[in-house]
Amino acid sequence: MNYFKIPEFLFDVLGEKQSIFEVSCTILFALIGSGIVYYVADFHLDNWKSLIAFILITDVLAGCIANFSLGTNDFYAHRPKNRLIFIAIHVHILAIAWLLSEPMSNAFIIWGYTIVSASVVNSLKGRPIQMFVAANLMCYGIFLLLSLSLQVWFLMVSMFFMIKVLFSFAVDHFTHLNRASLKNKI
Repeated sequence: MNYFKIPEFLFDVLGEKQSIFEVSCTILFALIGSGIVYYVADFHLDNWKSLIAFILITDVLAGCIANFSLGTNDFYAHRPKNRLIFIAIHVHILAIAWLLSEPMSNAFIIWGYTIVSASVVNSLKGRPIQMFVAANLMCYGIFLLLSLSLQVWFLMVSMFFMIKVLFSFAVDHFTHLNRASLKNKI
């Protein structure tokens, strides 16, 4: 795959280098996924709250895919402090719930579980068990989401939020590869 240099202001989103394929897949998923959520939710983009919520939903969906990319993963693998900050600032699900008048109690449960689980997974960086623990916590998280009384659209967004932060981002998916050989690829 051919990689190209990402503009510096997008490093935190896409890393330093990215492939056209990965960027295209990220954008496509964000657009199609947002369209599906918009259709299922049947809300209208007729006020500032719903517009901001829709942008945040699109960001959650885009990040869910982008964080699996080699470029984004590699960028944060070399910046552990940035990874912790990224996990800590993910209040998207709280903001979406508030903006679209969803029960905040459910949003806090989802957010708390996701952030604590992502922190545990992140603390296991470099250990072979990291991905297994992440998958385990993700599966328990899905049970948690299904046990809450959530509207279908909020369940969808919550699931992708959890995948984005807990599994897609907190795991170093390429730790088993030789970092020197990765540098040659990107």
